This record gives sequence, C-alpha cells and structure tokens, in this order.
Amino acid sequence: MRHFKVVLLGAGGVGKTSMTTQFVQDKFEENYEPTIEEIHKKVIQLDGEQCMLELVDTAGMDQFTQMREMYIRNGDGFILVYSILDPTTFEDVKSIREQIVRNKYTEQVPIVLVGNKRDLAEAERAVDEDIAEKLAARWPHCRFIETSAREHYEVEDVFLHIVRQIKDFENIRKTRVDALHKEASTRRRSSGKCSVM
Repeated sequence: MRHFKVVLLGAGGVGKTSMTTQFVQDKFEENYEPTIEEIHKKVIQLDGEQCMLELVDTAGMDQFTQMREMYIRNGDGFILVYSILDPTTFEDVKSIREQIVRNKYTEQVPIVLVGNKRDLAEAERAVDEDIAEKLAARWPHCRFIETSAREHYEVEDVFLHIVRQIKDFENIRKTRVDALHKEASTRRRSSGKCSVM
C-alpha cells in the first residue's frame, strides 16, 4: 500500500479542520476550536490501488508559522485553503505557496487550491472564483476547487485529486530518474572501451 502525506495549509478559520473531518469521519462540527496540529489517517481505494493518506491539519494562526516549514519539508502534496468570504485568507495562500516553493526548492509541487465556504457564497462572497482559477492556472501542478465543508460539497474530490496529482508527479519524477540512470549507464559503457595505439 502506498503512503501519501498531504498537508492542509491556510489561515485560521478557513475550514481546514472541517474539510478533514468531513473527509475522514463524514461529519461537520459547528463549533470552531483552533487547531495546533492534528494528524488523521484514512485508507482509500483510488484507481484500483489502496492508498494510505496521512492528512496533516495545521494551525492557521500566525504564531505557528514556524512549524509550517517542517510540515512542508515532509509533505508530498499540499491543500491550500482560503475562505471565499475573506480576501485576506486568499492573499495568505499566495505567501504560503511561496514558502512551499522555497522549502521544496522547486515550483513543481502538487497543490490543490481550495476556496471553502461555498454554501455562503451568494450573500457574502468576497473572492471571485475566476480570480482563484487564474491563480491556480499560473502555478504548475495546481488545481482549483471550491468546496463547502458544511454541505460536503466537493470535499472528497479535493483529497482524491491531490493524491492523483502526487501519483502523477512521482511517476514523472521516476521516469526522469530512470532516463538519467540509463544515460549514465550508456556513457559508462561507451567510455569504458579500451583503444590500442
């Protein structure tokens, strides 16, 4: 069984814990208690393969931003969550992505950008869906999805999509490594020939 470490990042109160609880336990908690760190595990069947997901639900409060670097270094893929009701949380995911790129030393990182609280969109939307879609399109290996953790809308799709992205990313990386090994092996064989003069 393959293991995938998925890290949820975003400002406090955007719904990271609610999304995780909906996905893992199929329930929504009305009461909000700030998270410091919670790790959830869930086995899923995806594309004919059993996968163990380790979901790291991180703190959104500023005093815990130092811990993000550890989560980022150890993560295989990232779910960046903002509230569609609060533009500052949308700005936060941009800086979080920059932190991911700095810590991973590459822009090639599997990410799902999530606009949560869609159930409140009609009355209170402050971040247009188009703006988020354009941002996700600029980031390599990123997909944008709007969700409602309360109504369980598109929540499962977020987690399934990030695992697919991680799998695809690992396959691409493995193909590149195999090609480099083959090229190095060919070079060694061709340079190892002896010439008599």
